[in-house]
Amino acid sequence: MHGIILAFALLLLSITARAESSATQQLHEIRTHGFMLCANLLVYFNNQDPAAAFDPKAREAYRRNLRELDTLAATVADKPGIAAALQGLKASIGELEQQPEDARVLYTSSLNPVLHAQSDLDKAAGAAYLETGEIAPAVASLHQMSLDMSRMLLLYQGKGFSNIGIHSVEVDEHSYNRIDQRIGSTLENLLELAPDMKTSLNEVWTNYNFVRQHLKKNGQNVVSRSASLYLGKGVEQLNLLAKNADRQTSP
Repeated sequence: MHGIILAFALLLLSITARAESSATQQLHEIRTHGFMLCANLLVYFNNQDPAAAFDPKAREAYRRNLRELDTLAATVADKPGIAAALQGLKASIGELEQQPEDARVLYTSSLNPVLHAQSDLDKAAGAAYLETGEIAPAVASLHQMSLDMSRMLLLYQGKGFSNIGIHSVEVDEHSYNRIDQRIGSTLENLLELAPDMKTSLNEVWTNYNFVRQHLKKNGQNVVSRSASLYLGKGVEQLNLLAKNADRQTSP
């Protein structure tokens, strides 16, 4: 009984902390957690990378992303489409988790509904984000860079599968270079807009640069855990910078 009360109290504290952020920030984080969740799922179910497949750390990572999405969605319950899209995502993950964990099984057909649902969630959160009004330039750029790193990571983890459908990113032969160039130009813009963030932004870039060449390589041989570690760390840092900047610019 005490455990239930404690868990409920922690949930209320988490929701209260989220409420201190603007709806713009919360909607942005819904999008990045959606990308990170799917990227971590692809790590967990990637039989092409035996070192990462069925790794408990990857499982805990995507479940943590899902818990974050639950909390964030509760704070923007008035935004249309988000709750329904999240329920669809949770249902598709539930079906995926019913599959036996077998290194000989290809999980593409069970992963594709998850990726469809993530795209629906991203569209709903993206549409609501655009309706929140004017966003401070530095915050908008931090959001852009964070989203692009999330997109890059999901695209990269998708390389480990045949016939995987990633619908939340425009996918063609130029996708990686286009996103990579956008990350670089956004960084340059941020260094001019927010010179006080230079140390943190350079750290984000260093982590990104560490796996950058791997991201552009063709083929199904991926370094799943390293990509998730370094890009995931960058996304978290950018989101924290955006949250802090958002609080400073909010009335």
